[in-house]
Amino acid sequence: MLDHGESPVDLEDDAEWEGEGGLLWSTATIGIAALILLVTNAVSLDDWIGDMHPSPAQEQAAEISADWRDATDQLGVAAPRAWLHGWWKRAEAARFGKETAPDREDRDATP
Repeated sequence: MLDHGESPVDLEDDAEWEGEGGLLWSTATIGIAALILLVTNAVSLDDWIGDMHPSPAQEQAAEISADWRDATDQLGVAAPRAWLHGWWKRAEAARFGKETAPDREDRDATP
């Protein structure tokens, strides 16, 4: 019978798995993902900042995010996101049979 906490699988005793290695890996992964999203999804950042309550800090952030959005658009970095967003909007607008598009208020209402 196994003692409490023992693994039924023989694992190598590797110092790489001890200490803060997992925390460092997680932090690096989240940081890299955040940078990729910042570069490729400036539209969402700009939309999010635009939804904030108006304040002097929000106005500055809105200017910076608009400039960033324009820069990523000019560099073509946002092209894959724009293509996918366009595809999604066409799929969202698709209707089947005699179905009609819902009113904007009906679609945004929460149950």
